[in-house]
Amino acid sequence: DFQVLTDCSTSINKGEVVVICGPSGSGKSTLLRLISGEYTPDGGNISKSGDCTIGFLNQDLLSYQTDDSILEVAMQAFGRQLELQKEIDQVLHKMETNYEDKDVDLLAKLQEEFERLDGYTIQSKTEEILEGLGFNTDDLNRPLRLFSGGWRMRVMLAKLLLQGPDLLLLDEPTNHLDVEGVAWLAEHLKSRKDLSMLVITHDRWFLDEVTERTWEVVHGKVEEYDGGYSAFVLSKAERSRQAAASEARRNNLIR
Repeated sequence: DFQVLTDCSTSINKGEVVVICGPSGSGKSTLLRLISGEYTPDGGNISKSGDCTIGFLNQDLLSYQTDDSILEVAMQAFGRQLELQKEIDQVLHKMETNYEDKDVDLLAKLQEEFERLDGYTIQSKTEEILEGLGFNTDDLNRPLRLFSGGWRMRVMLAKLLLQGPDLLLLDEPTNHLDVEGVAWLAEHLKSRKDLSMLVITHDRWFLDEVTERTWEVVHGKVEEYDGGYSAFVLSKAERSRQAAASEARRNNLIR
């Protein structure tokens, strides 16, 4: 056994977009799994506000399969709205043969909540996200299982974007996107001021477009830098230069 991360202390604020970078095997994905609750730390703790919701896009989702259409899978993001729609349909069906005043009141209550939750727009919102991620209109009603892992990952990304969790954890979100898909995702994420995000990706252009802070996972620690990836590269070089200068001065004093 060995420790991947030790003595790490950091935080993310509401609305922030942070890139996690570092060498392969340094613990970047482990950090996301700890934050998501999938892994439990051996020591210390991961704290969040009581009502904070977390969405996690990771490579394990590549294997997810179902006979449901990609539209149906993505629309699972709207759990309460779909539940309300089902209840509304049941009440309407009952009223066709057994009309009662209590059902009229129930229907009005259900429809009021459905409208308040923008239930009438969930399909159009879902179609917009899926098409932005590269699906054709004709694809939307095809079963998810007919698509490759990369395309299934796009559906799961769409579902997470539609859910709109407070904190979105994205592990290599651009891996299975073409240039147009990456550009669309960058613009969409920049428009989502309601989301806080932690992102791992090797796409430097994407990082510079969407991120505001950088966490570098190295030697079991998390070092923080202001700015996106390009700013991080410059800041790290300057820190290294200053450290080398300090070491040289110290050696001169020792001599």
